[in-house]
Amino acid sequence: MSGELDLRPLVPAIIVGVTGLVVLLAQAFTPKDRRAPSAPLSLTGLLAALAAVWLLASGGGRGAVLANAVSADAYSLFFQALLLGIAAVAVLLSPSYLRANGLDRGEYYALLLFSVVGMLGLVSSLELVSMFVALEIMSIALYGMAGLYRSRMESQEAALKYFVTGAFSSAFFLYGVALLYGVSGSTSLDRLEWAVSTLTTDSAALALLGAGMLLVGFGFKIASVPFHMWAPDVYEGAPTPATALMSAGVKAAAFGALLRVFGSALHALAGEWQPLVASLAVITMVVGNLAALAQGNLKRMLAFSSVAHAGYVLTALVASPGQAGEAVLFYLVVYGAVNLGAFGTIAALSREGREPLSLGDVAGMAERRPALAAALAVFLVSLTGIPVTAGFVGKFYLFNAAVTAGWVGLALVGVLMSVVSAYYYLRVVVAMYMRDPLGEDTWARVSPSATVALALSAVITLVLGIYPAPVLTLARIAARSLL
Repeated sequence: MSGELDLRPLVPAIIVGVTGLVVLLAQAFTPKDRRAPSAPLSLTGLLAALAAVWLLASGGGRGAVLANAVSADAYSLFFQALLLGIAAVAVLLSPSYLRANGLDRGEYYALLLFSVVGMLGLVSSLELVSMFVALEIMSIALYGMAGLYRSRMESQEAALKYFVTGAFSSAFFLYGVALLYGVSGSTSLDRLEWAVSTLTTDSAALALLGAGMLLVGFGFKIASVPFHMWAPDVYEGAPTPATALMSAGVKAAAFGALLRVFGSALHALAGEWQPLVASLAVITMVVGNLAALAQGNLKRMLAFSSVAHAGYVLTALVASPGQAGEAVLFYLVVYGAVNLGAFGTIAALSREGREPLSLGDVAGMAERRPALAAALAVFLVSLTGIPVTAGFVGKFYLFNAAVTAGWVGLALVGVLMSVVSAYYYLRVVVAMYMRDPLGEDTWARVSPSATVALALSAVITLVLGIYPAPVLTLARIAARSLL
């Protein structure tokens, strides 16, 4: 029965939420002269939640429960595993960074875990109000993480901008929910899918307006143009491990919900919203890449790069749900690993409030830190989309989905913008390998936990570039559960 009290789909989120509370209590009861075990507790909770996802998947998952509000189908389980993995890597990157910058407080890890609870709910929701609640849980925790640097004006500015733009996106999302409720009489995605397929002309216009409002709400979260202006300032001002989580986790969760809503519930209106999504994809790719060309700050460059990559993913959404789903799911795995690695490299070298944020800061890194320079080079080459890296395979499937659906011009824009991106990615590699170091090496030594995180990200990036079949198979199975 769809309405039975079955909490199994919620078990991973419950584990993560309880872990967040335990982390707060551990911080409160730890003596002042000792460090609370926040990172080990957080990592343990995330791994336990990942084990719960695996048990659910091995048991065949669960369909819609709790009055059709949530599900543990193959699609949501794929995203839950991805999000928990991203969060675990972010935790590994955090301890040394927080200690080096005087931010080693338990509330950071609690906020991280609570944001993950929202992400898990977002990709598991089968109902728009539940999706909105999950979106707010994720967002509110991230606002706090962005402003964790209480003594830095940039961090407070980042938190305020993130909060204001987040409030706007929530308003648009709720307007969209209200309009779609007026059309279907329900906020359930299944009911909405049925209602949209039987609309009259007048009702179809109202439903399309509601879909547009939802697209605006999601556009803020994925940082697509013209809803992207918060991203550079927030990415720059927030603690770098938090930036890594925002870049990889928030984008994965938002695209997971976006694909479920538009690729499934609103698929009957695809002929109307596909041109709009295609237009957003074009301007997002162009603006993101051109803006990144002008950046001298590495975090801002990666922020605009993140905007451009949102455009790449949007190119696949114009395809049919099956083709788009497989391409998007695989690419989000790749993108998560690469961005965690790129931002993680910056975080790993941070020391006493200073980070390597300019080309001069990374000049000659290959001479002084050869392993770290090699890892960063792998991440940047993958973001460019050069063969033998996972980024190339991911972009191939994204653009192939668009071409298969008949959007050849859109795919060509994506390829052209990928060529443009080679300039600002590879100039960092050139600085590391072909320029002499400037001054002494004053950056921090990479901690063991950060080494594990960066090594894991680099291995995933290289392995999926050579042998992507296992993850592609899982992505295909997950995408088919939407149909």
